[in-house]
Amino acid sequence: MTPFLVIAAIAIALRIVAFAPFAIHHPDEALQYLEQAHRLVFGTGLVPWEYRAGMRSWLVPVLLAGPMALGKMLAPGSLLYLLLARAFAASLAFAPVISAWAIGRRVSRAHALVAMAVIAVWYESVYFSVHVLTEPLAVAAFLSGAAIAVPGASRRRLIAGGALLMLAAILRIQYAPAIAAFALVAFGLRWRDWLWLAIGGLLAAAASSAVDLAMGQWPFGWAWANVEQNLIANKAAQFGEFGVEAYAEMLWLHWQVAIVPILWCAILGARRSPALATAALVNLAVHLAIGHKEYRFILLTGEITILLAAIGSVDLVERLRGRVPVRTVIVALVASWGIASAALAASDVADLGWHRFESGNRLAREAARRPACGVALVDGNYWATGGQTYLDRIPLYYVLGRDAAAERAQFAATAQAYDAIIAAPGRSTIPANYRRLGCSGEGGERLCLAVRDGGCRHDAVSDARLMQRMMEANGR
Repeated sequence: MTPFLVIAAIAIALRIVAFAPFAIHHPDEALQYLEQAHRLVFGTGLVPWEYRAGMRSWLVPVLLAGPMALGKMLAPGSLLYLLLARAFAASLAFAPVISAWAIGRRVSRAHALVAMAVIAVWYESVYFSVHVLTEPLAVAAFLSGAAIAVPGASRRRLIAGGALLMLAAILRIQYAPAIAAFALVAFGLRWRDWLWLAIGGLLAAAASSAVDLAMGQWPFGWAWANVEQNLIANKAAQFGEFGVEAYAEMLWLHWQVAIVPILWCAILGARRSPALATAALVNLAVHLAIGHKEYRFILLTGEITILLAAIGSVDLVERLRGRVPVRTVIVALVASWGIASAALAASDVADLGWHRFESGNRLAREAARRPACGVALVDGNYWATGGQTYLDRIPLYYVLGRDAAAERAQFAATAQAYDAIIAAPGRSTIPANYRRLGCSGEGGERLCLAVRDGGCRHDAVSDARLMQRMMEANGR
């Protein structure tokens, strides 16, 4: 078996181990993407405010809907629909492992092997690749485009590369300035290359526009709505704002003392690919200017930095190796990167949360497996569950109580519509005929499941008009 296949097999194995069906990195993973695919396939699901404001592209949910529908058809009643959707996203996010080989191969075979191996084993690359988020999908599209589209490449490669670079910008519009900077540095005044890149970009934009139109949106109207809501209306600030030092603190938290050799080697590697280095810096600068900051937002910068550091580490060692065989150098480098990755992944300093939100999602699935005839989520920390995603076809309701009296009124009027309630512990408004089955989770993610005996009368909701039934797919 060739080294390429060995590294690929290791990368796949690590991602299989890291995959946790009930774990999500952020509520967006379930509510913004998996939940919306669920709406397309099953016709039910929560409708977040972002979709009501038209500031989300339907591209990711549409991509997930195919494997989700297949799982529904093959094993109705099981979680196969969810597993196939997540596995499909993970297969797309695997692309950087192959792209690293292609980018490193431009220098030498040793650079290719080390670059591929580092992306294969680096714990953040593994972690994010098994989560359904636009950041890892956009990084995969970008690095694939960067690997394919090189100055002077064939027409087909440039068209494909242009399509992938545009796809990356569509998946994560905030990455657009970095992608443009990469193309400007990489291709300069090579007008022939720009022509074919533009054709590829237009093809990807046309496909995205077709999805927009099919879902009742103006082409790229979601992009303007995103800018309008987050930058003009400053909605993102409601989720917290941080200073320019925040990303430096996050990188230190995730890389610890390894940040010193990583940045040193990345500077060396940047000389091999100034275009990639420029993209990483521009992306960081753009996100420094945005008040709401999360580590996943700069995943493109982090992934490029690790890739350039892997390439630079080969350059560094080659200067010092003397008569040491190349194979020994490669093995030693890969082993060093692997040890550093494993140490960070096993520590609690990185705080990625390998099983984050797992308890709430398991609780939702437990409610659905009783079997229940209806499940109600109580306003508050409902985001700690997967919404309809883990409930299959069980009708989902949402209790919107602004105070205890309002909640009691809703429960009293609509209690016959469902027989299970998921709420934070200590909720005094839950009807007395419900008994608690159990609680799970920590802190703000802690939830409890309460159930009652008897069936459901779903028309209770429409009669009372006191509860928002969020299982309708009318917000598409």
